[in-house]
Amino acid sequence: MERSGRGCVGLYINRSIKMSNEHKRFWEILDEVEICMVTTADKGAMRARPMAAYIDKEARSIQFVTDGDSAKLMEINADSDICLSFADTGKMLFASVIGKATVSRNRALIHQMWGPYCDVFFGSDPATADVAVIEVHPDFAEYWDNDSSAVGMAVELARAYFSDDGPDLGPNAKLEM
Repeated sequence: MERSGRGCVGLYINRSIKMSNEHKRFWEILDEVEICMVTTADKGAMRARPMAAYIDKEARSIQFVTDGDSAKLMEINADSDICLSFADTGKMLFASVIGKATVSRNRALIHQMWGPYCDVFFGSDPATADVAVIEVHPDFAEYWDNDSSAVGMAVELARAYFSDDGPDLGPNAKLEM
């Protein structure tokens, strides 16, 4: 099982969608961005918060460890639709994920996912920490992959400004997961 450096275990695999090169690049981008914005619905309002993402490319799963009494868990219980936004402005990498979230309190899973982020936020003992795992099953995703430097991006924007062409911002793909 291929894992990010932050640790992860995946339970959900959608084998009906083949891993195209675009799908592979999408998972690589997610693996490069450690923190993402997790957006849930809260009584009709959207709430976003930063969380450390645990990426498992092989299982096609994105997971998070959170407080066991977090409002996120109640929000997911009421509405499992979720949106994840990944951004690394230094590398000009961006991704968005729409999917369904589930919640697990499985101690074996928590122990397998436990790592440095968990130690900082929840203490050093996964056996006694009051935490839960949010697992996201992606339905759709999109990414933007621009390997230009800030100077390269400025040159491209200036070129587009003085031409009839729009800027070339690098590869963009919309994916069914």
